[in-house]
Amino acid sequence: MPEQSKFENVDLFASLEAIMKQNTGFYQSDLDIDKEIIAKAAASPHREDKTLLWFCRPSGTHCFRERDVFLKDTAPHNTWRFYMEQTSDRVLAYAIELTGKERGKIKGNLYELDYAKHYERVKEKELPADTVKLIYERGEREIPAGRFFNGNPDPQLGKFERFEALPNDPDALQSLLQEERRSREQLPPGDFKAHITALRDGLIETEARRIVREMKRHYEPNSPNKTHFMAELSPAFMRLAA
Repeated sequence: MPEQSKFENVDLFASLEAIMKQNTGFYQSDLDIDKEIIAKAAASPHREDKTLLWFCRPSGTHCFRERDVFLKDTAPHNTWRFYMEQTSDRVLAYAIELTGKERGKIKGNLYELDYAKHYERVKEKELPADTVKLIYERGEREIPAGRFFNGNPDPQLGKFERFEALPNDPDALQSLLQEERRSREQLPPGDFKAHITALRDGLIETEARRIVREMKRHYEPNSPNKTHFMAELSPAFMRLAA
């Protein structure tokens, strides 16, 4: 079987929730924030807002525009790298392509990512972004990346709405995003129900491996009466298994 699959024209909210429940024991309400991000992206007229990267871990979820993940030193870029560099968490990662609405539901394509391999691509292909665009209700202005701004209304431009990092080389970013899209489009279609079953099996296997590693850390039995080895089930696993 292929390592990754794509799932086309799915109900995104229902699909992400099903995936999350196979990995995220704590802070499941993070998905509500992700849903808001996805809904805003679905309503946006801008093409670059239509492709997102999402992942879930034992304690929470994150959702970012794909473009931002590849821009060096942005919060999305740093967060995407953090959980590979600083934790041993099981991370389930996906690319999301928004395709429209159907009967009130936001639909799109989900592309399964190998988080470790994707991390390496992000690390290798990161692009500098030394300028930040501040977007207001009546216009925008640019400042150097790293300069403090407070998000207050501007006397001429009105209410502050959002900001985004600007790549030093926009053409390089577009080329990179096209390369990513072509790569994931080659993935074979998958059976989503079978995928969820496999994720559940993976949850159990991951916990079993963690327990074995924990027991191997001890040279002598560590039970209260010192007769056998023991290890606690992880709190996140217990919540998901309940």
